[in-house]
Amino acid sequence: MSIDQLRFVDQRVIKALKARGLHSLWELVELAITARDRRKLARKVGVDEGELLKLVRVADMCRVANLELAEVLVEAGIHTPLELGLRPLDYVRMMVAKKASELGVEQPRLEEVEEAWKKSKLLPPLFRY
Repeated sequence: MSIDQLRFVDQRVIKALKARGLHSLWELVELAITARDRRKLARKVGVDEGELLKLVRVADMCRVANLELAEVLVEAGIHTPLELGLRPLDYVRMMVAKKASELGVEQPRLEEVEEAWKKSKLLPPLFRY
């Protein structure tokens, strides 16, 4: 997934990553597994660690949801697939609907949200937050 497709990330962060040769979320994943890796990469690229962590969370969430839903989930404060699976489905639906409305994007289908929620329960952790 190209980082150009991200909608809710500071474009300065995208430009800084691209200037260092990072063009996809999965390239980022390879370089940012641990907090130490992310800190080192943030310094090297010249971006805020928090912004980099947000991208890592979106990449992680993309393991269970499409990119737009992954971004909405992270923006809604549901940061990881593990956290997603631990929350009640009705709560997740409500948070996604509220955040999508605030962001002015199309509401994800309830089936999409439920599918991501179910997948998250089966997924092993990828990152060390």
